[in-house]
Amino acid sequence: MKKHSYKKSVYAFILVLALIAPVLLHNSLAQSSGEMIKAYRNNVTLEVNGTRVGADNFIYNGTTYVPMRAIAEMLGKEVGWNAFTYIASIDDLKYERDLLSSLLPRNIGYSWLYDGFAEYSHEMRLDSISDIADKRTYSIIGEVGDPSGGESTVDRSISIKYVIQGRSLVQEKIEKAMLDSKFDRITLIKAPLEAGNYWSETIHDKSGKSALINSMIRKVEVKSDGKKEYTVRYSDSNGPYYEERIIREGEGIIAFEKLLELDEMSFPAGYNLFRAGEFREISVKLYFPDRNADKLHLQTRTITIEDAQTARGAVEALIAGPEGDVLMASIPSGTRLLGIRVSNGTCYVDFSREFIENHSGGSAGELMTLGSIVNTLTEFTSIQRVQILVEGKSGETLGNILLDRPLNRMGDMIAR
Repeated sequence: MKKHSYKKSVYAFILVLALIAPVLLHNSLAQSSGEMIKAYRNNVTLEVNGTRVGADNFIYNGTTYVPMRAIAEMLGKEVGWNAFTYIASIDDLKYERDLLSSLLPRNIGYSWLYDGFAEYSHEMRLDSISDIADKRTYSIIGEVGDPSGGESTVDRSISIKYVIQGRSLVQEKIEKAMLDSKFDRITLIKAPLEAGNYWSETIHDKSGKSALINSMIRKVEVKSDGKKEYTVRYSDSNGPYYEERIIREGEGIIAFEKLLELDEMSFPAGYNLFRAGEFREISVKLYFPDRNADKLHLQTRTITIEDAQTARGAVEALIAGPEGDVLMASIPSGTRLLGIRVSNGTCYVDFSREFIENHSGGSAGELMTLGSIVNTLTEFTSIQRVQILVEGKSGETLGNILLDRPLNRMGDMIAR
């Protein structure tokens, strides 16, 4: 057997650490569960395909132990670490385009509106999706809200790219007023999309100062609609600064928080998703009663709807009431729309209990309320009948009218 020569220094190591520690960029994550051993620093030079390995190796009981990350990456592999299961892995490099794309909207025109700390807000729109070789890029444009009412001269424009490459989803941004990361480039999340997945990267803030950021998927939750939400924490290894995001399947970032560092104090600040979807403007025909509750009168209005939810938009416009002071509101104050769906030509509209409890009463007024809803919704060709529900149930009464069956269009109530 060939003899090995050693340096004089002798090091004590936990065997588990001797194998895993090179994987970790923050060795406090490693835990010992083995016996204390003596391992020797080896002066053998290691090469991979003719390239020298620039990291130490050690010998124990006649076996040479090599740095896992250095060797794996020189062989074109990727090293992973799960901080919850304490599993280090070596995997083939893989382009996880489909997996990471599932976290983002699919359609151009998708919009986000966020609000948050101290009247902060910003809105964004997905402008394009492009694929070049093994990279997919989502280009997003937007603007930060102006709480000054137009007095501020700060550039409020936002330009963001979400880039999928390899196993990573990366955010690259250009902005001057956005309440977001102090880093213009940061890895948002990395496959595998499982709790405990941990990675580190050296990135630079706006001043050019570098920081070692340790990131981890802290939690994965499956919500009631079956979609997953990923909570990701990003921590500066050299200070208290942190960021945290919640990323939801099909929507992207729905919440963000960071340590806002001011000259004299630091405190958490961030924003949350207010609404998101594919918004467009449509013209709807709404019917409201006159002040004598004799007839319904047409008002045509342009409304903004999300994801083609035309019926919902029309009912919400009825709840908002008529424009001007000639006509009356048809739906009682305080009523909330709990749900709406269309099936086989019947539109099921679910109102909160205020719909019946806050109604002013009178048979004429009750008919005007029902006629307003039914005639508005049957303007849509997909709806022939309307079933009114209260807190999810049919069979409630609005005054003297039993709401136990679908109602057909009431054309005779419309003023000519």
